[in-house]
Amino acid sequence: MTKTVVRFREQAEFLRESSGSNIEKTLLKAVKVLALFQIPHYVCGGFAVQEHGYPRSTVDVDIIVPDVVLAREKLCMNGFQNGVTDRETMVEVDLHPPTFSVPTQVSDTPQILTLESLVSSKLSTYMGRGIHRMQDFSDVVELIQANGLPREFPVASEVVGIYQQTWDALQNA
Repeated sequence: MTKTVVRFREQAEFLRESSGSNIEKTLLKAVKVLALFQIPHYVCGGFAVQEHGYPRSTVDVDIIVPDVVLAREKLCMNGFQNGVTDRETMVEVDLHPPTFSVPTQVSDTPQILTLESLVSSKLSTYMGRGIHRMQDFSDVVELIQANGLPREFPVASEVVGIYQQTWDALQNA
């Protein structure tokens, strides 16, 4: 891990602590419930982006689980409501099915999606929804720069083309 990524992780932690948004509190609560019911998970979205070197604001918690319906049911039985919102903090938890990496490890601590899978997932989502998912594309640009990712970074085969186009554009900017 580079000094830059360590510094960005420290900035991300400060951002979470100073925002008063209870994002981390909700995340920790959600993964403890998932572990209680032996549901493996990966943390993705803004929180994972922060952990991989790009501190940015986020208003929700994104978690990948093998069975979204089961995870939603167990969370709703244990302090979460509706579309799954933490009753205490009012922070929303968005549950997602796996795209490139299927979580297999049960843990009561957050399991952050790997950088390779995070970049692949964000590019795939951007490709599928375009203008409606510009934040995903922006996250990838920032992650490439913050981590000094190489052109041949091991992303999923479905997104290699757009990853390399993005990388090339950044070099020519």
